[in-house]
Order: sequence, then structure tokens, then C-alpha cells
Amino acid sequence: MVFIRATEDEEKVMKAFSLVLPPEEERKKMKIQIQKKKVKGVLGNPIIIVEAKATRKSDARKWWAHIRSLLSERDVEYILNHPDDFLDEYGTVHLRFDKQEAYKGKPVLTGGGGVIKVRVQLEAYPAKPEEYLKSFKRLFEKE
Repeated sequence: MVFIRATEDEEKVMKAFSLVLPPEEERKKMKIQIQKKKVKGVLGNPIIIVEAKATRKSDARKWWAHIRSLLSERDVEYILNHPDDFLDEYGTVHLRFDKQEAYKGKPVLTGGGGVIKVRVQLEAYPAKPEEYLKSFKRLFEKE
């Protein structure tokens, strides 16, 4: 998900957003829905919300492999050492990539504003925090 604010160039933000999407050739074979929604900010300024979602598990797994490939081993080590910063109590992983750096083709994780948000819903049985944590760790293992 990415927000395109009125002060931003939509084409440039979409270029940045494409960094986290699977490569075009791969995407053509997948069922990924991309939706744009126009909303108004608190001060009435226009904002476009762009969301992409995989509709099949197999596509979600391929897409995750792409996201995982963007992360450096240093990033992965940090994520695994700080799971509370990335995994919520509902089993959702939250990654935030710097929008400016993504535009330049560089996947840089950040905690600040101006981000491309990636959310991954984990499967865990039973749906308990300790099971989510195990799934979280498996998610970042090298394939």
C-alpha cells in the first residue's frame, strides 16, 4: 500500500511502488489486484491510496519471495532480532520501505513517514502469538 499525496507526482510514486511488486513478466502470470482509491485528507487535500493484493496463496508465496529478495541479510537479521517491531498480535507482518529510495530502485526499510507499506498475513495453527512467532521466523529463512 502506498499513499500518493497531492504534492507528489503519481507516476513517480507508482514507479517506487513497482519495486515491491513482482517483476512485470511474473506479474502477468499471477492474480494480483491493484486498486486505486481517491480520498480526502483531514485538511481536504486529495490523496490516492494504492493497494495491491494477491488473490491466490501460490501468488502470495511468489510475491513474498520477491519481497524477501529485496531484503539484505542485515535487514533480515535486524527483523528477526526485533520481531515486536514487525509482527503484530494478529499475525500480520508489517514492513515499510522508504518511498524516495524505492523510486531510485533501492529497497530501504524505514520507520519514518513517506513509505510503501507491505503487510503479510501469517498462517498459524493454532492462532496464538507463539505460533505466529514461529511462522514469522520461517518467513524470513532463506529458501
